[in-house]
Amino acid sequence: MIVFSNHRLGPAVELLVSAGVAEDMLRATAAAARLAADARWEQELVSWLEACAGRCRTLDVADIAWTPDNFERQRQFVLAAITAAATGSAHERALGRWARMIEAHPRDCVQFGRRWLQPITA
Repeated sequence: MIVFSNHRLGPAVELLVSAGVAEDMLRATAAAARLAADARWEQELVSWLEACAGRCRTLDVADIAWTPDNFERQRQFVLAAITAAATGSAHERALGRWARMIEAHPRDCVQFGRRWLQPITA
């Protein structure tokens, strides 16, 4: 099982899905993001989502390498990719819950100089 979380919001918002569902969610989101990815951060997000697919055991919203100056634009990009991935997906509800975690992520939790973390596989 794979846990999608937002530690800033607590365990009540966690989403637990099978490894196969998580992989499908992440690959579909990466594919949707790839179609619109122009900026370097957007392209890095696509690569990171693909790296997480099939290898992550946990995925927290804070694992995304948000930047304080561009947080709102980045969040909208991720949400648009998730929305596109959810369209017609068998995992629409799970993707919607993940999107709500991202929508609720507090801007003041974004750290300057955050790097992309490697997927936790243990």
